[in-house]
Amino acid sequence: MIPGDERSKERIHQIQEMGFTAAKIDIDDALDSARFDRVNWTASNAEIDHMIAKAAFTRGLYPRNFDLAVDMHARYDVGTAKRVAKELEPFKLMWLEEPVAAENIDAMREVHDSTSTPIGCGENVYLRWGFREILEKRAADVITPDYQKCGGLLEGRKIADMAHTYYVPVAPHAVTSPIGMMATAHVCAAVPNFLVQEWHWIDSLDLWRNWVKEGEIVQKGFIALSERPGIGVEMNEDAARKAQVPGTPWFEPVRRG
Repeated sequence: MIPGDERSKERIHQIQEMGFTAAKIDIDDALDSARFDRVNWTASNAEIDHMIAKAAFTRGLYPRNFDLAVDMHARYDVGTAKRVAKELEPFKLMWLEEPVAAENIDAMREVHDSTSTPIGCGENVYLRWGFREILEKRAADVITPDYQKCGGLLEGRKIADMAHTYYVPVAPHAVTSPIGMMATAHVCAAVPNFLVQEWHWIDSLDLWRNWVKEGEIVQKGFIALSERPGIGVEMNEDAARKAQVPGTPWFEPVRRG
């Protein structure tokens, strides 16, 4: 989101028209002119001001009953993360996602303990054992496992159940096709601490809608689970091939020498 930008305003309106009740924005920018350099984890005062301005602009255009999350993509150090989290407190976010890298759980906990802004993490954490210390140390208020890579659907269910014992909600990361989204939704429907499921296709709506033979699976911001056997959707290969990475095989066995 760009503060004051008309296209950003149109996007915010579009998200509401589609029936969604929550959204997440990125406030980090590797190309921000105020950055010290591309690899420095410390943000300047001006860069922090830019991040807060994005959150303020977006929060101001959504109604109070619409939830907002913010992502920093593990790009910053503890000092920066604590400053940003503190300045975001007035916006009452659903969560601030990975202000520091999740592999240093003590650093994440330090940020968590410094602010009333809820902290989320977990899209690159794997298996129950990866989440155990995060939960035990109370380093996050929301966990965001990716069920396509954290160990599968059953492992995702076990992660959610473990989080439930700590009263921590689950908001799955899901940059995937309607097939992966529907699979994730089946797990979410089976856990009481499900919060919200990520969706990334607003810039490729035609491809999204045609990817499976059932058509659009998101109706007014929600996914209704199919009662058919299995996941409940079937790939439309002609449409899905349009997203195939050039030079990669299409479900053919890979020959090895």
